[in-house]
Amino acid sequence: MDEQRRRRVAVIWTGFALVMAYVTLSDGFAVGVSDLLGLVAVALGLGLAYLYYANPGGMLDFGETE
Repeated sequence: MDEQRRRRVAVIWTGFALVMAYVTLSDGFAVGVSDLLGLVAVALGLGLAYLYYANPGGMLDFGETE
């Protein structure tokens, strides 16, 4: 996966995380299943954004050489 595409996907995942954070926290935070699930989705989105942006150890190259 080329660098430009990886960075574009990272921006998309960051946008997803921001939208989920807004939806989850817009009406206040209460310790409930829906808010905790929303925060898990935010953490997942940010984690995937980091994975695509940083590509640690060439993880997304899938054995391809450049």
